[in-house]
Amino acid sequence: MTLGPVWQTWIFGGMAVFMIALNVIMQPDLIGQLIMLVPAVALLGLPHGALDLAVAQALWPLNGWRGMACFVGLYIGIALGVIGIWTVLPAVSLFAFLIYSAVHFSGDWDDAVPFIRYTGGVATIGAPALFWQHDVATLFAFLAPVPAAQAAALVLAIAGGAALALSIAAVVLRPDLRTTATIEQGVIWISAACLSPLVYFVVYFCTLHSVRHFADALGALDNRGYALRVAGGLSVITVLAGLAAFAILQRVDTPMVAQSVLQIVFIGVAALTVPHMILVDRFQKQKRTPTAR
Repeated sequence: MTLGPVWQTWIFGGMAVFMIALNVIMQPDLIGQLIMLVPAVALLGLPHGALDLAVAQALWPLNGWRGMACFVGLYIGIALGVIGIWTVLPAVSLFAFLIYSAVHFSGDWDDAVPFIRYTGGVATIGAPALFWQHDVATLFAFLAPVPAAQAAALVLAIAGGAALALSIAAVVLRPDLRTTATIEQGVIWISAACLSPLVYFVVYFCTLHSVRHFADALGALDNRGYALRVAGGLSVITVLAGLAAFAILQRVDTPMVAQSVLQIVFIGVAALTVPHMILVDRFQKQKRTPTAR
């Protein structure tokens, strides 16, 4: 995806300020953070992935319901494969998820110079660990064995510190790099320092990454009305399924609710990100070489 217009920067910055103020007033515990996380990801985060079917139809001739069923089956099959691998190899899967998340999120600044793009990708996942290493390790322990969770949090903290130092040096020494990309990455660092990791994730994933990708993908599609209807329908189904799952999970102990919700959200996002990344990469290559269609 490409650098978005200034209105996207304003949305991201405004939401960061609002959430920082709300966090100071409310100081939500883990359950309160989850209550913010789940609906935000369902309503604002996942719709950008719900455009994937429309994107696929723009790439390939998915004629009729059979073509769409084949694509959906392949998409879900890849996601289920990721979940299966995570179940067998949680430590390896956690590290792999963090690496490809950094690569994927770096696409939020695809038009920036490579240096800014890479530091941005590292910042998206490394910034929370730099300021909240223990909290990040605790969250990762819901997803992988404790030693792997602690090691992942430490590696992210080191990578985040290096990215922050390099970003500051670049902005000071290279005035030409002081663009909206560096402003947005500055907001990422401030948000990560002031907000708990889960609340930070809501702010970044829902109000920058998802908004940018959704606008970019929708703008490149010919049949935007159809794409919006498909994305809306899939989003409604996701929200209803999430509400049903949350209602069921409320019947178990609170620690189990937190663990189950975190596993569903993050392992689910990890699983869906793999086919999503493959599709987005192919779509971006086609946009750069339109004559190849």
